[in-house]
Amino acid sequence: MRNLAHQDDSIPFQTVNQTNEYHQDREVVPAFEDIMDVIGSRGKFQKRLNTVFICYGTIVSVLSSQMFNFVMQTPDHWCHVPGREFTNLTLDEWKSATIPKEGGTFSKCLMYNGSALDGASEVPCQHGWEYDDTWYTLTVPSEMNWVCDDMHIVSDVMFYAQNIGAVLGLLFGYMGDMYGRRPLQLACVVMHVVSRVAMLFTPSLLPLFVMAESLVGGAAGVMLESAVSVGTELTDIRNRSCINCMACIGIPIGLCPPAYVFRCFPAGSTPCFLQYCAALYYYSSAAANAPLLYCIATAELSRLISCKNVLCLFDTAIPGLWFPESPRWLTCRGREEEALTVLRRIAATNGSSLPPFTLQVLHRVAKAKRDRVGYLAIFSSWNLFKNTLLLAIARSLCWMTILALVLSVGIISVNPLVAVSGQAMAQAASVLLQHYCGTHFGRRWSSVACLALVGLLGALCVVLLTVGVPSVAMAVVMMVMQFWSSAGSAFINLQSIEVHPTCLRQITASVECTVAGVCMSLVPYIVFQGGSVDRRLPFAILSAIHLLVALSVSFLPETALQRLPESLQDAAEFGRGRPYWSWRLIAPPSFVQGQ
Repeated sequence: MRNLAHQDDSIPFQTVNQTNEYHQDREVVPAFEDIMDVIGSRGKFQKRLNTVFICYGTIVSVLSSQMFNFVMQTPDHWCHVPGREFTNLTLDEWKSATIPKEGGTFSKCLMYNGSALDGASEVPCQHGWEYDDTWYTLTVPSEMNWVCDDMHIVSDVMFYAQNIGAVLGLLFGYMGDMYGRRPLQLACVVMHVVSRVAMLFTPSLLPLFVMAESLVGGAAGVMLESAVSVGTELTDIRNRSCINCMACIGIPIGLCPPAYVFRCFPAGSTPCFLQYCAALYYYSSAAANAPLLYCIATAELSRLISCKNVLCLFDTAIPGLWFPESPRWLTCRGREEEALTVLRRIAATNGSSLPPFTLQVLHRVAKAKRDRVGYLAIFSSWNLFKNTLLLAIARSLCWMTILALVLSVGIISVNPLVAVSGQAMAQAASVLLQHYCGTHFGRRWSSVACLALVGLLGALCVVLLTVGVPSVAMAVVMMVMQFWSSAGSAFINLQSIEVHPTCLRQITASVECTVAGVCMSLVPYIVFQGGSVDRRLPFAILSAIHLLVALSVSFLPETALQRLPESLQDAAEFGRGRPYWSWRLIAPPSFVQGQ
């Protein structure tokens, strides 16, 4: 392959006369997308990268994070009153004699101080609680008795873990833009493994339990974002939606297995609980992360060892199973030689060669290294700040809705395993819809439609709960809500990657994930405590917010068929000049290499 390091930098650009109304008579210069078109934007290199780190990596990350949501469910419970073993009464008969009723159902926290037939007074539970193991064999609240006066512990643990994780997400995002996407991936996988192993032994130590969960809370979002960012940066304009689809399809796949783990282990005492947690956390999270951790660790080792033979050995032993550093990010950081090395490797894997204008593209993009990189750079222009704010709000709402619908299966009296599986199937189907609509109709109005539909369905849920429809009907409507909410989340995720510049892509993503994480910390209070007051309240809140945010995201720029912005200046100009009611997808002018 030709050595381009000493190639003349003054290759002239050919001016292309454009007939497009938005690009008439403009000089077109080559961009990274043009390099990827030449060396292969959908070749063997990208297929391996997308399979291991986007598809499999997303499944593992979601599997690890969703486990926590299931083990924090509180089963139906009532006071344990000893003595039933000396009678021939059924459970319902014994509860009728010893447990008072509240609103037509047995009390969860009161018992009779004697026999109900003798007019005994009602007192708080004196001998602990019994739990309904129909759907949840054993959970952390049922094992630790976080019910009645201690029921707030469940919401508090999830609240503090989510907020601490959100702060850690800012740190991880800063790492991604300052030190690279590859170190970020390695750090996130390590956090997953450490967190799930630590949670085996810390349920009785609340501060440590919260800190262990917060590690995954901070790493899960940015881990997904960094992988998708690199995937979209290494593909062509028209394939970016497909990369996002591959990542989003892993979310429902990772959501289903945790629900059925609960049916695999019998209820029991603390030793059984530890066994349960070991299978739940370690085998499904730590062990699943091990191959991914191995791939990244060996790549880092091969990079640190300068021996050429060792590098070749790793390439042969694990071809494609390493996470490459983004050449766009390397160039924006002024590391052009390293970016050139990565591009050569991609070209060699795909059986092609670098185009002659490669160095000019690298030199031009490298000017972005003079940009002020950091969280304050978000305020460098109104356009960038506005887009980041709108995306943070929309992402927060979508994530809140997805989590709320998963947690709400416990308040509608339906099989939670079947309900969650149905929601996962809806999510998978929605991703395919998102890919089709995003490709043919654009991102902006498609996301507006998804959010508006979720708002209308939330209002329908309020009506259905008011008239008292069967639980199965509610489960179906919630599955449809999950369908459109997941589609909206996929659109927002793709828009975030395409709107933000390369030099800030991880920082802005971490800001959005942090805002979303803080908002998600309110979901347990809305669902568990708000739902205990009025089951319609969570759906009413989500419905109203969705309709407002649907209007807000209509002010985001259309990103379909547009080149990714590289610098802060690109982000400041991105999408400006397009009319609000525009429906047309305008492709950018293409570079034609001079002969």
